Amino acid sequence: MATESTRTSREEVFDAVKNLRRRYVLYYLQRYGGPVELGELAEQVAAWENDTSVSEISPSQRKSVYSALHQTHLPKLESAGVLEYEAEQSLVRTTDKAARLDLQLASDPQASLPWHRLYLGLAAVSLLVLASVWANLYPFTLLSGVQYALLVIAVFGVTALFHTHDLRRWRRRANNAAPDFILEVND
Repeated sequence: MATESTRTSREEVFDAVKNLRRRYVLYYLQRYGGPVELGELAEQVAAWENDTSVSEISPSQRKSVYSALHQTHLPKLESAGVLEYEAEQSLVRTTDKAARLDLQLASDPQASLPWHRLYLGLAAVSLLVLASVWANLYPFTLLSGVQYALLVIAVFGVTALFHTHDLRRWRRRANNAAPDFILEVND
């Protein structure tokens, strides 16, 4: 059960990361590690926000993000305890508390199946079929146990092929695109 200080801390973190620009900051810091120069961070965030590459952002886009990060977003994340911002050196780094944040890329629910549910369903159906074969229940006596086992393996294999294709398609589409997130706090 979470203590009051953990709950408050968790609420502060969730409040800090409800802004997409701040999630971009945390994602970039977690992805590239180490201290990051504020200008580099601002360029990447501006590129994601404007759906372009770093080399194609305008000076005004970079300046706008830089100013907002410096004045608002980095202090908010620092007060939540997930990063340290050294304004004098323009350096940003994550804290140990940020290591407990798990920013995961979210799949597009319109373009991707809930694969974990599909595999769980297949496993449940396979278990029922194989238990019925073992119990010699009709119509499961029409094929041998080995034939049913091969059928189950084939269904899982074909499903895994489709899953691999879907994952590759999603990665190609998401390559260099702004990340979309699922946030979990690991206590």
